[in-house]
Amino acid sequence: MSEENLITVSGLRTVLPSKEGREVSLVDGIDLTIPGGKTVGLVGESGCGKSMTARSLMRLLDAPIYIKEGTIQFHGQNLASLPEKEMRSIRGHQISMIFQEPMTALNPSITVGKQVREAILLHEKVTRREAKERVIQMFRNVGIPEPELRYRSYPHQLSGGLRQRICIAMAMILEPEFLIADEPTTALDVTVEAQILALMKQLQGSHKMSILMITHNLGVVADICDEVNVMYAGQIVEHADKAELFHHPLHPYTLGLMKAIPRVRGKMEGELYTIRGTVPSMAQMPAGCRFCDRCPYATEQCRRERPGLRDVGGGHLVRCFREVIE
Repeated sequence: MSEENLITVSGLRTVLPSKEGREVSLVDGIDLTIPGGKTVGLVGESGCGKSMTARSLMRLLDAPIYIKEGTIQFHGQNLASLPEKEMRSIRGHQISMIFQEPMTALNPSITVGKQVREAILLHEKVTRREAKERVIQMFRNVGIPEPELRYRSYPHQLSGGLRQRICIAMAMILEPEFLIADEPTTALDVTVEAQILALMKQLQGSHKMSILMITHNLGVVADICDEVNVMYAGQIVEHADKAELFHHPLHPYTLGLMKAIPRVRGKMEGELYTIRGTVPSMAQMPAGCRFCDRCPYATEQCRRERPGLRDVGGGHLVRCFREVIE
């Protein structure tokens, strides 16, 4: 697959109508590109809109939340306005998703093998026996021991690491072109996390798929991503290649995330760095920059005007008025 963009998101705005008749923007004007065969990171703290962005791309939104504006281009189709019947034929087949919590993503009353098999039977005309054999082989591919036995297991009978591998098998069984991984290593120990990330890189190499990696863990980003988007309060505030972002972070929020990474080398002095304050409520955003109340560099212009996303060179985008962050 070429490195041309497989997914191009423009001006995506997902809203929640309120009882007062107002609309709260949960995802506000997102522009996002996913190159073919690459892994793009979406980073930010809890509540910034990462998972809502993923669900918007998959069109898995609980009413009354809906996409009000924007386009999601995929093979010449705008997924944002595609009829649900056509979207169902794409969802799970060409575009798939690993959900954040495997215990809630899996049906507790159905064996995991049947749940993965269902995806094949829904999209392809094969026998149940053929589908079962493919599932067992995929279980082997994702490193699940005794796959025939695990096929008949219920979710509660498996460890967190095995449940996550089941979710990866379910997402990969139809060899999608685009995979959304929403915090795929959350609540896993570091050993299992390393195994899951290695598995994803291996499967990406063999299937040539594109991945959107959603995480708050910059270590995961450094390990697996090619490009990074930093999200704050429903907006992208910085975008760059991985190396550029880690060596030259420009947005004060990105800089704060970098400073908050614990260091294991050198002398430990004082407390760990933290970004003061909290993410503003989606229903009560500041008049200017959404980060201004937490930013050490904020000026009157920041509190009064909303910065746009500007290119500072080489495709490095930042939503900030400040020219240089020291």
